[in-house]
Amino acid sequence: MTYRFSNNIRNNPADRAAFDALATQVFGLSFTAWYQAGYWSDRYIPYTLFDGAEAVANASVNVMDFLWQGKPRRYIQLGTVMTAPAYRQQGLARRLMQAILHDWQAQCDGMYLFANETVLEFYPKFGFERASEVQHTLPITPRSTSDIRKLDMQNAADRALLLAHYAQSNPFSALTMVDNPGLLMFYGMSFLQDCMYYLPQQDVVAVAEQEGAILHCYDIYGNAKQSLSDILSVLASDETHMAYLGFTPQNCPQCQAIPLAGEDHLFVLAGKENPFATHSLRFPALSHA
Repeated sequence: MTYRFSNNIRNNPADRAAFDALATQVFGLSFTAWYQAGYWSDRYIPYTLFDGAEAVANASVNVMDFLWQGKPRRYIQLGTVMTAPAYRQQGLARRLMQAILHDWQAQCDGMYLFANETVLEFYPKFGFERASEVQHTLPITPRSTSDIRKLDMQNAADRALLLAHYAQSNPFSALTMVDNPGLLMFYGMSFLQDCMYYLPQQDVVAVAEQEGAILHCYDIYGNAKQSLSDILSVLASDETHMAYLGFTPQNCPQCQAIPLAGEDHLFVLAGKENPFATHSLRFPALSHA
């Protein structure tokens, strides 16, 4: 069967709607509100196969810029890999993977993806190899304060506040995603819209949520003048005793690194950069596409 290919669906309303229908069918995920809000940039590039007007398979390129050891690095993250149920077992995902590798392998410092348990044997066929990530934890002593404000992601001023602090990056992170407000707002408009907090005294924005005695701090943005522990102690509820960080902290002797558990497994393209081979790291939680 002959399929039509496109890697420019963002600018084609009919193709974009068909892609969104496939994402909704496979993942229960819609990109419509994100696009309409203006946050879908050219950093997110779906490679899509169509049967007529219907999107039947996709693998997306995410152009990711990081700071690692003080140097800018460009990595390509693959994501939104999906095939409509009626079109599986036809090699469509293979065709898309080959096209992406052809177009991008020479244009980046590294390439990676996250795979669930059902496809762990698929990606090594294209030269990807498993890599291990770590989770950093930090003991916390809560410090009660009323000087903290939850941001309203439906409010334009609060969104602007978040993005202004994001532009200042995370001062505590060893591996930092930069210049990708679109991906941040994908989280801010959906899964983590209730997890954005502004700390006026510290002048930082934190993305965090409480789970019992555990504070999950996904990221911190701003030119912080206080320590990581001080900021987390203000965020923490009274029963908190431990913070789980969604990023790799630098200069944090109190932090402990443990294997990162979860359903997704990191794969890195062999022959390109792989900082995970020599360092205890994780990609920032909010850089997952």
